[in-house]
Amino acid sequence: MLPKIDVPLYEITLPLSKKKVKFRPFLVKEEKILLMASESEDPNSVMLAIRQIINNCCVSDLDVDLLPILDFEYFFMHLRARSIGEVIDLQYKCNNTISGEGDDAKKCNATVKLSFNALEIEPDIKDINNKLQLTPKLGVVMKYPNFGGIDSVSKEGNINATNVVLKTVISSIDYIYDKENVYYAKDASEEELIDFVESLNREQFAMIQTFFESIPRLKKEIKFKCQKCGYEEEILLEGIQSFFV
Repeated sequence: MLPKIDVPLYEITLPLSKKKVKFRPFLVKEEKILLMASESEDPNSVMLAIRQIINNCCVSDLDVDLLPILDFEYFFMHLRARSIGEVIDLQYKCNNTISGEGDDAKKCNATVKLSFNALEIEPDIKDINNKLQLTPKLGVVMKYPNFGGIDSVSKEGNINATNVVLKTVISSIDYIYDKENVYYAKDASEEELIDFVESLNREQFAMIQTFFESIPRLKKEIKFKCQKCGYEEEILLEGIQSFFV
């Protein structure tokens, strides 16, 4: 029997759930999974590959599907850093207009190389009001969208943008309450939850939108300078896939 190669273990604390998780670096078999998904250029395939890799490499008791999106992204960022390297190199094409206007505009199109240290990215966690008082008598408590909920919506095929928003909202409801009772979303049917959300007025729905807009994401601002034309700006990377384009 061939000897087994020892691998190190690392531990991080996930920023939103505050769970401590231990993991090993991913190996050739996991890197192959990610490479095949990346070559498909299908965002859903990439996210599913990331989920499989996290499941393979996590040695703690963890349900990846229940992770808030930020925790999911943060976990993979650290997993990737410990497996391939802390420094992430990116390439962007300069879109600065160097001459002409409109249809006659000529872009610089020079390739600019950027890099940053993945382990230096720390999300800005702020207190978010997830208890929304919709009327004097009724309110709703929201929870952070998790990977499982987002994935289930994405699997529904040719679903329009309005229904994507609706299904994301109902999957993020923890419970609804009034002065007498608490109604947990897990005990209600999808139809009941849809009816509830569709019965909200514009102001009430705006409160839910504000909750989603306040959810922290994995972000990094990088200063961009084109060596060809001298154009400068700051690029905002947001969401796990933007870090690996």
